[in-house]
Formats: sequence, C-alpha cells, structure tokens
Amino acid sequence: MAFRCILLMLLLKVYTGFSQNKDFLIHDNYKRSYITYLPKTYSIDKQYPLILVLHGGGGTANQIMQSTKAYFNVLADKNGFIVVYPNGVKKSWNDNPKRDTNSFSRKKNIDDVSFIKNLIELLELKYSINPKAVFACGISNGGLMSQTLIMSLPDKIKAVGMVASNFGSIQIEESKNVQPFSILFIHGTADPIFPYQEGDIQVFNKSRGHVLGIYKSIAYMCNLNGNEKFPIKLSIKNKALNDNCTSEHSIFPNPKNPYLKIELIKVTNGGHTWPGAKEQRFISKVVGNTTQDFNACDKLWAFFKSTID
Repeated sequence: MAFRCILLMLLLKVYTGFSQNKDFLIHDNYKRSYITYLPKTYSIDKQYPLILVLHGGGGTANQIMQSTKAYFNVLADKNGFIVVYPNGVKKSWNDNPKRDTNSFSRKKNIDDVSFIKNLIELLELKYSINPKAVFACGISNGGLMSQTLIMSLPDKIKAVGMVASNFGSIQIEESKNVQPFSILFIHGTADPIFPYQEGDIQVFNKSRGHVLGIYKSIAYMCNLNGNEKFPIKLSIKNKALNDNCTSEHSIFPNPKNPYLKIELIKVTNGGHTWPGAKEQRFISKVVGNTTQDFNACDKLWAFFKSTID
C-alpha cells in the first residue's frame, strides 16, 4: 500500500500541471544533471515536442536558461512543448575529442552522444513526448554538440539549431553516411570567437579547432539535402537601433521535400551572442554585440515547428 502511494505521488508529479525540475542521470560513472520544464497545459493525453537546449563552453543549464530570460519556457507555455536543459561535464561538451583537448569533456573523451541518447529515452519514458518531434539547439560549443548529435543520432533528433556556431571541420571529415536533416544557423558576422567565415575558433588567442564557416556549412547541407543554393531573403525589422546590428533571414528552398529545411539568420555586426538575450556590458568587449531585433528562441521554435509533418 505504501509503495502504491509513493508511485501515485511520483506519477502525479510527472503528469499533472507544469513544473521545473532538476533531475539526475548516472552515465559512465558521472552524475549528469538536467533541468526539465513542462508547460502549464501538460497532459498525458497529448504528445509534446521536446527541445534540448545546450549551453556553451563554460556555461551551465541554469546559465543559458537565465541568460535567454527563460524565454523557451514562456514559449513552451504558449505553444505546448517540453524544454530540457542538460549540463555538460565540467561546463563543456565533447562534440569531437580531436577538435581540441582544452575542455574536460574532450580531454577525457566523455561520451556525450550516448548521454543525450539515454536522456532522450529516459524522458520519453517519463513524459508524453512525440518521438518524431525531438530537437536540439545550442550556442557555441553547444551548437557544435547539436551538429554532432544529429549526425550521430538521426533516429532520435529531427532538426537542430546552431547559434553563434557553424560546422566543425573534423565532424564533417569523419562523418559517414550522414542522413539529410533540417538546420537553422543564427550567426553574427563580427563574432570574435567563432568565425563567420572559415577559420579557427579563438578563445584568448588560442585555437579551439577549425570550422567551415557559414557558407561552406550551408553548401554542405544543400548538397546533402538537395536544397537550392540560392536563397529567398527576408528582412528582419531593425527594431533596436542602438544595438549596432541588422539582420536578414535566408531560406534555401527544397521543392522536392519542403520539410527538409536549411535556413540562416545573418546578424550583421553581431557577436558571439544569443540574439534577444540579456545584454552583459562588462563582457561585450569580449563577445561583441547582442542584437535585440529578434529573440533566437522565437526563431528556433518557429523553425522546429515548421519541420513537424
């Protein structure tokens, strides 16, 4: 009888109302943590999309949630999806151990792909999730990890969003039999850390690995998916005149398969930042400008939603 009461309490915690919980998962002898946000309208009678939001190098799950003003949570309440913010080991992700060994995760070759796979499977057991609507996005190191995840787990993740990041060269060189997927890039042209054009990631004047740059990343995706290489360009209203940025949205059509999407939001003069996030003036000289013309959370959710068939 006592066991039944405990089980009922656990089910009520999981399946009713909205909640924000910090939970743990033991993986490869590491105690991994993640924050889950359930929308106010959550019900076991409906399946929900799942968005995994990956922090950047040196960040945490709570940090990216707070710096983005918890806006994914607001959107989750309005639109009905689940948000999960996982933590990397010692504030880093192992997107590829050959990129560099400056972070703990890459130095120790932490199996973050397996961790995320297990996390998704655990979440699908705990919550009512649409397995065909699981997405990942992240900034910087979290963006690179999103690339690695979708190339490694095409049966688990439908589409990704990369903020202040583009394709790592080593991931492209080593990836074989990559399946077509949808992707949204959001990147500033004046990013001082993660180059918009092909080059090396630079952190305190030290290389953190080579990246293709936006244009070669998009060319790779057009060849993979069969999307047209000449985009439809849409302007984004310059609402914040004092952020020193303007933005443009490019869509690369795919007439044969409209659900295979490639999109780019180019932030001219934008830095290594999340558009719409809290402005931190004391580090703006290091990371550059943060545009307030749009919120990346809005654009990412709209993009992910458009891929659900």
